[in-house]
Amino acid sequence: MASKRMTLDQADSARRRAVTMLENFGDEAGAAEFDAMTPEEYADHKGIELVNANPSHRTRATRARQHSKSRRRVRDMAKSKRVEELEDTISDIYETYQNSGETRAAMTEALEQIGTLCTEAMPSLEDEDEGDGDEEEDE
Repeated sequence: MASKRMTLDQADSARRRAVTMLENFGDEAGAAEFDAMTPEEYADHKGIELVNANPSHRTRATRARQHSKSRRRVRDMAKSKRVEELEDTISDIYETYQNSGETRAAMTEALEQIGTLCTEAMPSLEDEDEGDGDEEEDE
């Protein structure tokens, strides 16, 4: 039984690497010999068992994990953008508070502006929370 298993493409790639290595070491005759071989001949020469290139269950599972990571990355980027938006809102609230003045009317107006900023920020936040619950169920 062969000690190594490769697909035809992998065997061809290994053959080409061997040719390059032999050329780098100055063995032109060895490089020419390997260069003239087909991938099948190279595999036979090296005792490599050629296997079918169909994706295994492991490969499909790996792709599924990568897709899941990609979805999480997109979701995390959206949350990051949302956090930036909320930080901007908080900054606006603080600025409004700082510029509110000392009179009761000015404070009342500032509080109304702060309330408006909070109200504008909250509906999007609630939509995001609902979406997060759905995402957790998918994973």
